[in-house]
Amino acid sequence: MDLTSQGGWGTTKGHGMTKWCLLKESDGARGVAGKRKIYEITITDDHEVIFEWGRAEKKERQGTKVQRFFSDQAARRAAAEQLFAKQAKGYVLAYTV
Repeated sequence: MDLTSQGGWGTTKGHGMTKWCLLKESDGARGVAGKRKIYEITITDDHEVIFEWGRAEKKERQGTKVQRFFSDQAARRAAAEQLFAKQAKGYVLAYTV
């Protein structure tokens, strides 16, 4: 999938912080049907990738996972793999920062 058609790799804040926000309507299999699920992927300047998920209607997220990488390239690759996996499951890219 070509990321340039969906906002590219994101704009840069600071020296390399990038964030993607994905949304999906819940089908009721895991959660309340009709509610929106949110999945956020953030790459920090320190080569960390932060994954956060939960209900879009709530300010707090249900879960968070943080992974650290030795390089910006490795962090971006891991983030892109997760981005593509979520899109394959029906999530739609809402915005990129």
